[in-house]
Amino acid sequence: MCLVLVCCFCAGQADSADDPDSAGIAYADKLFDQSYVHRIDIRLADEDWADLLSDPISKTKYIADIDIDGETFGDVTFSTKGFSSLYFVAYGEEESARYSFKVNFGKQVKGQTYYGLDKLNLNNLFCDSTFMKDLVSYRLFRDAGVESPLVSYVWLTVNGTDHGLYMAVEDVDKGFRKRALRGKGVIYGVERKIDTSSYTRESMDWIRKNGFPPATDIHGADLVYTGDEQSNYSDILDNARTKAKPEDDQTVVSAIKALSREENIDDFFEMDQIIRFFAAHNYLLNYDSYTGSQLSNLILYEENGKLSAFPWDYNLAFGTFPSVIGYEYWEDPARLLNLGIDTPLINAEEESRPLWKVIRNHPEYLAAYHESLNELLSDHLLSGEYEAEIDRISGMLLPWIEKDPTAFCTAEEFRKACETLKAFLACRTESIWRQLTGKLSAVSEEQEKQAMADASGFDFQSLGALVVGKPEE
Repeated sequence: MCLVLVCCFCAGQADSADDPDSAGIAYADKLFDQSYVHRIDIRLADEDWADLLSDPISKTKYIADIDIDGETFGDVTFSTKGFSSLYFVAYGEEESARYSFKVNFGKQVKGQTYYGLDKLNLNNLFCDSTFMKDLVSYRLFRDAGVESPLVSYVWLTVNGTDHGLYMAVEDVDKGFRKRALRGKGVIYGVERKIDTSSYTRESMDWIRKNGFPPATDIHGADLVYTGDEQSNYSDILDNARTKAKPEDDQTVVSAIKALSREENIDDFFEMDQIIRFFAAHNYLLNYDSYTGSQLSNLILYEENGKLSAFPWDYNLAFGTFPSVIGYEYWEDPARLLNLGIDTPLINAEEESRPLWKVIRNHPEYLAAYHESLNELLSDHLLSGEYEAEIDRISGMLLPWIEKDPTAFCTAEEFRKACETLKAFLACRTESIWRQLTGKLSAVSEEQEKQAMADASGFDFQSLGALVVGKPEE
């Protein structure tokens, strides 16, 4: 009996490598149940919490206990996380301690997980007055047939003191691989290296006035082939989230080379999956991404010699990164909401985004892309199910937002944002339907104004946006 009890307990505490369907990945039905707001309390030494608040930029890892819905996991590491959601808060014009956090269950205690979850992200919902940009985005990917991180909502307290309503986000690492991919491949985060030491209060003030500069010093994040040396692709290969062997890294280089030649593409890429990824991604108008100038927030997965793509970090989706998109789109929202599905790049050329270019250049891929969008609209977006879910989630969250001591928006702003989010879905869906049926060109430059879906009165900023570098009126 004792042995049975020990085994049952351990199933919730450590990975179950032999059986991916076991309680080793039970976190999906526990913390990520979206039917209610969960409770998380972080307990750490008072002096450590004070130290974190005094220097959040360092991302120092502190030893803490975490209580999740009444269940305690000891000796986890707890730290700040993120870039814009960290720096714009730490160096904000208004004082706030509402940072995003990361919890690592197994850093100190080998093999410890939360029912199979290795790492947990607690997102502060920066630039998201809807409180659900990631939730809606990741659902759209799943409806398109692309796995995506699980999310839910938590009321966060630190040492028993209310800290606000946060979004819990599944990390894309071993737990995600076991739950979603059922494989043993390698997960790579695609991110440009950024020298964060140059980001000071003064430099953040400059960004507020001038916007983000274009991406430079690119080492593979664009998936452009620049030679056979693996060091040319450090933006990918240095960001492996699971263990990678030299042959795995070489597969990535070989795939990028094939992409540049547009030869043997299907030998190196799961093109059906890649196409479905772009169908969802291009609907969402997220330019803090591969299709924008910043080249960030793309996940690649290599298994058995082939690459597939997965989403990450969509808090600036729905057209809410105007300094990268261009403020002229905000002055004419119909232009952005009707953006051509065949011309999704903004401030980037097709030559510099070969993973999209290969779809545009191959008629069979482009036809499959259109069909994926057609299925997404027909099976999900035209049914009203998304609007119903937004109403359900907003009703659940409103009482918590009304008492949130650190929220970036008011309850009234939240209500307006949710209505705007539904308006986005209606307009974008209508536009893409017109493009697929030939009533509106799928190429932005060829669109006629009178054929566009109506976007009059639409207000992107009410969704929550990263407004920097805005020209003076």
